[in-house]
Amino acid sequence: MFLIYFAALNILFEFTLDIFVSGAHHYDNSVNSWFGVNVCRTWHLMFSNVPRERFRSMKQSFILAGLIAIVSGCASVDPVWVSTAMPPLNPLLDKPYSALDAEAQRNVLEAELRVIGKALQAYATDHNGALPPKLTALVEKKYLSASALISSADPSQGQEGGVPDLYATWEQAKATDEPGSSYLYEFSAAPCGWDWKTYIAGNPTPEKLDTNKDGSVSWAEVKSWQMAHGDTVQQPQGGYPKSAFPVVRCFWYKYPEVYTEDASESVVLNLAADLRTVFVSHAWWEKDFSK
Repeated sequence: MFLIYFAALNILFEFTLDIFVSGAHHYDNSVNSWFGVNVCRTWHLMFSNVPRERFRSMKQSFILAGLIAIVSGCASVDPVWVSTAMPPLNPLLDKPYSALDAEAQRNVLEAELRVIGKALQAYATDHNGALPPKLTALVEKKYLSASALISSADPSQGQEGGVPDLYATWEQAKATDEPGSSYLYEFSAAPCGWDWKTYIAGNPTPEKLDTNKDGSVSWAEVKSWQMAHGDTVQQPQGGYPKSAFPVVRCFWYKYPEVYTEDASESVVLNLAADLRTVFVSHAWWEKDFSK
């Protein structure tokens, strides 16, 4: 852009200087139009009394002023427009998930959980602090795209639900599975079929847990009580902090390692109940608090 502008001004001034030296009559035979001839004569009249050296000095000053104006104009360009025209590239998108190293894979999965967390925050804001009965409700109500519920680590693309079929130990979570979701949603409205009566603290009755009075105890109702009152594993600490209590769990992290209750490695990524914190834990996450 600068070069084009400089060249155009240079040609214009050389043209004017030539008229100054030769006079407009020199162009009468080379310029056919009346307009062209009169433009040439006008230029001649304007600059005929200007010394050659003075004229060249004017030329340099004018070109310099023009260049400064262009630079100033470019500097005032809205940065938002610039970023829109040339968006930053995400290097992770250039490779399939399986080709990334372990750290990059974890970064991808953490980012995906945080997207879900933001959608849950928006839903809770619009529903007096309540969480949705299922994760796919976020898609149905336009808080999230359907693809956001498919983990990059899930080769089944959501067909096996929140816990891979390979991990038979955790079949108790099948009730929370949702078509098109790779995540275990601990605050699901699905009926809670595991033995919560001997596990959570305080020995609550089903009637006490059934806060919506629909005649059944859901995962969400059991987990809400557990977060507030604790359980038999991490007693006598009482309840859990929201930043350490899982709401959405990615069992596909480090798949296909075998998950067991006594696994020595933390193999599940979790979005905490504060809907912001992402942390890694054992499959039986409560045992992390009993150490």
